[in-house]
Amino acid sequence: EMCGRDWSSDVCSSDLFFVAYIFVTIAIICYVLLMKFHILDTISSVDGLKNYILSTKEKGVFMYILIQTAQVIILPIPAAIICVVGSLIYGPWLGGLYCSIGILIGSFISFFIGKTFGYKIVKWIAGQENTDKYSEIISKRGGFFLALAFLLPMFPDDILCLIAGITNLKFKTFAWVTTITRPIGVICMSFFGSGYLIPFSGWGIYVWSIILVLAVAAVFVIYKYQEQMQNFVMKKVFKRTKKSKTN
Repeated sequence: EMCGRDWSSDVCSSDLFFVAYIFVTIAIICYVLLMKFHILDTISSVDGLKNYILSTKEKGVFMYILIQTAQVIILPIPAAIICVVGSLIYGPWLGGLYCSIGILIGSFISFFIGKTFGYKIVKWIAGQENTDKYSEIISKRGGFFLALAFLLPMFPDDILCLIAGITNLKFKTFAWVTTITRPIGVICMSFFGSGYLIPFSGWGIYVWSIILVLAVAAVFVIYKYQEQMQNFVMKKVFKRTKKSKTN
């Protein structure tokens, strides 16, 4: 309530900046410690992360969500590894839920880091080209573009959360879009990655072989034509918005 008063707006801003500063400092320290004691190497593979989570016993769920949250913000670990480990330990439903919770918390924190520290820190993390390109389109197309970006594989989801913080997008809109769209990919990955829908034995081996070939082809196409695909999507977004305005 105090933040709603005019006389305390400066105090609230400084408090938010101080909290974000402390958080970033702690995150950097944690990252350095993870590297120094080789914990990062341990949790960078499916087996390593699975064994580490199981070794924490009753704290496993908390550690799993914490690691997934950190992955969105700072940890250089593929999200797919964390998602698959969650489904292997807790099953596809609970694993997908815990993974989604971590991703959403990390997404919200990234948004507030961008909102608090502004353009310079975001440019330093995401690069000037990404920052300028995506901040412009998010400012103009807002939640509609973010929803598409979170659902399509060729966009950097975690980076977009950070960049969204420096735009005119309201947190309420960002929170709704993120909460609805980001868990969709997580749940799909949890079911497929755990072998729940397609087993890793018997007939599943043939199906997975076909999926692997298609996945490699998709990765190749996305890697080679990523920029063209992004531009195509963004042009469609601009056309849709222009039509709605004229109508």
